[in-house]
Amino acid sequence: MKTLTRFTLALAASLLSLGATQGQAVANLDLETWATRTTSVSGGVEAPANWLTDDDFSAEYSGQPQNGSYNTLVKTTDANSGSYAAKLITDASGYASYFVLGTRVATASPNSYGGVPFTSRPAQLQFYYKLAGASAVADSAYVLLELTRTVNGASQTVGFVSQYLTSTATSYTLASFPITYNSATTAAPDSAHLVFVSGTAANITTGTTVYIDDINLGNAVTATRNPALNAALSVAPNPSPNGVFTLSSTEPALLGAPYTVTDALGRVVAQGASVAATATRQLELPTVPAGLYTLQLRTAQGIVTRKLVVQ
Repeated sequence: MKTLTRFTLALAASLLSLGATQGQAVANLDLETWATRTTSVSGGVEAPANWLTDDDFSAEYSGQPQNGSYNTLVKTTDANSGSYAAKLITDASGYASYFVLGTRVATASPNSYGGVPFTSRPAQLQFYYKLAGASAVADSAYVLLELTRTVNGASQTVGFVSQYLTSTATSYTLASFPITYNSATTAAPDSAHLVFVSGTAANITTGTTVYIDDINLGNAVTATRNPALNAALSVAPNPSPNGVFTLSSTEPALLGAPYTVTDALGRVVAQGASVAATATRQLELPTVPAGLYTLQLRTAQGIVTRKLVVQ
């Protein structure tokens, strides 16, 4: 165990004073594209395209290429969907891992890190994660999103998310955090700044790991859906007068899949782990208010969704 040093907390704080970026596209939120860095900033390290890692910031701070000297963020084939995900590791020295959306390390401003062009006002930030380790929750894995716009050369906050991951997860779990918008403006942002950190506590523990995949800056999770499996799922009663639903399927493996239920704003209201294959499965939402909800079953063949109505 070691006190967290380097740049992690300063980096997260610095995102609150970033300037705008130029252009339009947001790439590689699914973390499928990786490449070996060959620049003097972080040569010899495989890293996700359109993201900066702790090696990049260490190199910028020291003025020397790091060549994988930390390498606490690695590509993994243990993905939520697709081929790859990002794995953040608290290393043997007790240093946390982090990565930041964007490619800008430092320019005229010492706090000018990351950032990509972004002009929407989504309801929430969503991503899939796994969190493990003896002190994973106490280590305070953290995500920060800030949507900003530049007015007369100064950066203004339009909306933000600042959240800790407060529960361990041995299988991929949907995190859905509502974005809080500045009530003083209805303007669109021009940039998005996003950082994930494996630990922000004063003392963090070697071995904490965080897997991140399928990040979504929008109103719904982006994922592959399987029409054939979707047709094999029945839900009754729907609408439900008491929030209790019975799921039925001619494909027993479908009902054994882990599930997530979100409300109309994308907030998670219920989750279920994988179970043995079965012909029926009970889903209970007894405490949620009346309204429309979305059920997502995550199978090896793709996502199966159903709209649920609680009366």
